[in-house]
Amino acid sequence: MILLSVILVSVLGAQATFYLIHERRISTVRASSGPTLLFALIVSLLPITFITTLQAAFFGSTFVGMTDKSRMGKKRVLVSSVIFALIYSFLVPLAKGIGGGLGAAAFVSCAIVFLLAKIVRLKTKTI
Repeated sequence: MILLSVILVSVLGAQATFYLIHERRISTVRASSGPTLLFALIVSLLPITFITTLQAAFFGSTFVGMTDKSRMGKKRVLVSSVIFALIYSFLVPLAKGIGGGLGAAAFVSCAIVFLLAKIVRLKTKTI
């Protein structure tokens, strides 16, 4: 239940940020902070025990949504946000006290998708 919620929230945060930046031409900071603030306020009204987990997942996924359109489109941002949710759920808790876990998870998830796309593109050219 928590993992599925984190995945859904991550997809929502990344897609909302990507949309606001590339379709509505809103600055990256505002495109991340505005939806995060709105989400945090709405979720805080719900009787859920893992609210802070959802709020952090949403905020961290907005970093995924900040990616440049020339590097990744909506579909790749979607895949990256799911990978982000998995990294956030399983690996970030192991890095307590290190700092920068959300940004690092967002970077790694985008890097994985970007590199996989490059590898697939190279493999299809050689066939």
